[in-house]
Amino acid sequence: MNSNLDNLRQTIETILRCNLSETTGISDKAETEKLVHRFLHAVSNQIGHQSDQTHQDSDQLSRKIDPQWVILAAGKGTRIDPSSRLNKNLDLWFGERNTLQLSRSYLPGSRPHIIVVNAQMAARVAKTDIPLSGVIPPSALDPEETNQLFGPDAILCVQPEHPYGTGAALRVALSIISESDAECLGVAFGDEPFLNQAIFVGTLLSHFAVSADVTLCGKIPDTVVDKGGLFFDDEGEFIGTKEWYDMTNTEKETMWQRWERGEAYTNTGITLIRRDAALARMNRLQPHGDKSELHHADLIRHCYEDGLKTNAYIHRGEIISGINRWSNVLTGEEHLFAETKKKLVQRRVRVDPAAQITLATDNIKIGHGCYLLGRVHLGDGVQIGNYCRLENVVLIGNTIVGDRVGLKDVTATDTVFQSNPLSTEVAAPITGLAVGSCIESSQFDCVKVGRGANFKSVTARAIVLPSELSIRDKQLGVPSKPTSHPLRSTPYASNQISQTLLDQLVLPGYNPGVFTLGEKRWLPDWENIRQHVRSHSEHELIERATRDPTLRQTAINAVGELLELRQANGAHVIDDLTPEELWGSIFKAVMLCTGNPNPYRRDKRNARQTAINLLAQFPNCDWLERLKLVIAANIIDYSSARVVAKLRETPDYFSLVLQEAIHASLAIDCFGQFRSTILEDKPKRLLWLIDNDGESVFDLWLIEAIAEHGHQITVVGKAEPATNDATLDDLRDLTTHPHFHKLREQITVGDVHLISSGSNTVGTNLYQGTGEFANALLDADLVISKGQGNLFTTLGLKKDTFYLLLSKGVTAERLTGVVPDPSQVIDGLILAYVPGGTRLDRTLKEFCVSQESVFD
Repeated sequence: MNSNLDNLRQTIETILRCNLSETTGISDKAETEKLVHRFLHAVSNQIGHQSDQTHQDSDQLSRKIDPQWVILAAGKGTRIDPSSRLNKNLDLWFGERNTLQLSRSYLPGSRPHIIVVNAQMAARVAKTDIPLSGVIPPSALDPEETNQLFGPDAILCVQPEHPYGTGAALRVALSIISESDAECLGVAFGDEPFLNQAIFVGTLLSHFAVSADVTLCGKIPDTVVDKGGLFFDDEGEFIGTKEWYDMTNTEKETMWQRWERGEAYTNTGITLIRRDAALARMNRLQPHGDKSELHHADLIRHCYEDGLKTNAYIHRGEIISGINRWSNVLTGEEHLFAETKKKLVQRRVRVDPAAQITLATDNIKIGHGCYLLGRVHLGDGVQIGNYCRLENVVLIGNTIVGDRVGLKDVTATDTVFQSNPLSTEVAAPITGLAVGSCIESSQFDCVKVGRGANFKSVTARAIVLPSELSIRDKQLGVPSKPTSHPLRSTPYASNQISQTLLDQLVLPGYNPGVFTLGEKRWLPDWENIRQHVRSHSEHELIERATRDPTLRQTAINAVGELLELRQANGAHVIDDLTPEELWGSIFKAVMLCTGNPNPYRRDKRNARQTAINLLAQFPNCDWLERLKLVIAANIIDYSSARVVAKLRETPDYFSLVLQEAIHASLAIDCFGQFRSTILEDKPKRLLWLIDNDGESVFDLWLIEAIAEHGHQITVVGKAEPATNDATLDDLRDLTTHPHFHKLREQITVGDVHLISSGSNTVGTNLYQGTGEFANALLDADLVISKGQGNLFTTLGLKKDTFYLLLSKGVTAERLTGVVPDPSQVIDGLILAYVPGGTRLDRTLKEFCVSQESVFD
């Protein structure tokens, strides 16, 4: 083949996104090359007068040989489900792709596909009413839903109830077809997931090799009854097709005779036609049968009658029928599984005879000696090491499985399982392989797992798990956001809140934080935040967690790896996290690396004792003074380097600050609402979100007094240690102090109740909420939220809420509109009231000022 044809071939293969020799399906390589050669010569001759001899005008080539595919997918599939709730095109999945997406994957070319659907299918992705034209503009589609169900680059058109048939479906797309610059139009079907690329490439090569105006793909049938037959004239020219019910008795007899001689061909429906030829003849289609169906294949007869070049390409390979009954589904799946097994065996992989394996790509990266059992799916980008055992596993995204890893009943996305050292013993009785990591019944999303891991029933997201770890029945890292959509749902721990319950608690679009790190990606804040996280983790958290240098370095490395961990699309894993979520994940990772579950225990104990000692200084305070003390007590924090420095300068710093707080002004003052709602109104059910351990002493002091007014108060602490925040266990321990004898009586009679939120990160992450916490929140008349973390993570609550906090730091200043005066001993005290269901569209201070007239 000369260099010009070589260049042409390379360009065409780039446009069609396939290797012509490997995708024809012809076993005889010489015959394959002969067909490809004829095709290239024909294309070269057709464009030769318009292009230079190197054929580098790829745009011209694309217009010529890259078809505009129209996929007909409007059938309801009542043989699959008479109610049509289970759509045969969208709801039958084979690995990551459904029927429609798998059918689309075989089509050669680079253009977006026009997909003709029915109204029920369109309603699942359309955000607006369907236009009368039937063509849904991209702006009217939910992009995420559309990509999930239909795949990328989909142009949707809706076929009306009448008329029926493939010709009617094609008519709906005419306006889009008219705008296309493709010279060739292709017709395919959305319910043919068991074909292969060979049938389409073969049809395309034949079409251009004979310079046809229209080409229909035919097949050699098992029977001719109820099939659309291909008919030819006496000179062998292709006339067109006829459905069995349209044939005369003589024509039926002719089909039988030809079938007995092996010369009968039936219609697959796959068609290539010159675009202008199709557009000129669409109005000539006439109805067939009782249902008045329009058949797009009638275009062939019209082309023949008009003297155009018609062509029938007969595909002689095996063709498995599409999804029109369940028996076909079973047959097709067996075929897919068998083909996949062959490919894996060629890669030196042992496949269990009963295994059902799907691959997102044929170019799977898998080592030698692996053993696959059960239902396994390996996505594009997944890499498997040597001697791995995978049973009932779904691996997608940027997931890497190192050597000697055993996974059973595991789902993993963008996760790295580190390699285990190779040993002379690689086999084991019963299980088949002597793996170094054994992980069972677990789900991982954006996780790095160290070697020698032994996990069972673990759910983990956005966390680094160190080596030689053995865990079961745990949720680690950041909880996945629950969803009611079955296609996007990810298994989550049983103690995690459901989407239905979450919708009752908070406005749509809830995020456990003011911003995600990805929102700062292109700002200076991005690197500043990352550097702060590294520094604070190393010098504040990890130094408290352990003195051992090896464990310290392990924890430091884990934090660094988490900050650098990436998803399949190249984005950092932490891009999707709020700072509060990130800190929770880091705290848990450091705990796992060092074995210390409560690094701030000593600081919390010191703060608690200091707060108890300070209480004695304020015996006779009014309600406003008590509230100011409760807010200002946030500074009783031995984990803060700034506070510790102040104490070195002024040993009675805490006492000084609290004394000054009594006389300080509230930067946001909603005490009037607090007085009328809590102190003067009828008893209510209150839910109180606790913040730091030290200040919780003052919280309980005030709670005790409020409970005396008849209110029932649920006091909420953390589920597990998270920085210096008070846990449920901390609160229970604190109530045993002699100072709180009255509070103990209130707990005994049920006026005060202590519970855990389920959250183990900064603030109150509602995604981690327990059923008990959700029920208490739903039952509450009013919420009192302490501290910045709880403000950041509970915005949008559907309950009236008082926020009590000190404004500290840039995020709080931007959100609240309160910038403390650094010359003051204490400033920035906030007592804000936010009605339930409020979505803040201004600073908290501006919002509260705007509400003053409402309560005056």
